[in-house]
Amino acid sequence: MHTQNVNVKTAAQESTGRCDSNLTTSQFTDLFCWVLAASEGEPQPAIFTPPENATELTLINDECPDYISVWVVDGRPVAAAMPLDNFHRVITSSLTK
Repeated sequence: MHTQNVNVKTAAQESTGRCDSNLTTSQFTDLFCWVLAASEGEPQPAIFTPPENATELTLINDECPDYISVWVVDGRPVAAAMPLDNFHRVITSSLTK
């Protein structure tokens, strides 16, 4: 097999802009589920304390007194929770980087 350099850009250029709009419910749910999947198999703390420098994003359910949260550090999700159900998942490997 022969290789050939074709000098083609296959990836989009990285954006230097910011996204200052709110997440949709679907996007937030996807983010929450992504944290659950990413934290699978990782050791979990017995008591959850959000990282000191984290920002909490919250989706409130209008149908019942419940909500879900995702914590983000430097633009990266590090934890997700359903606090009223005492359910927390942490991407522990992301906190050690």
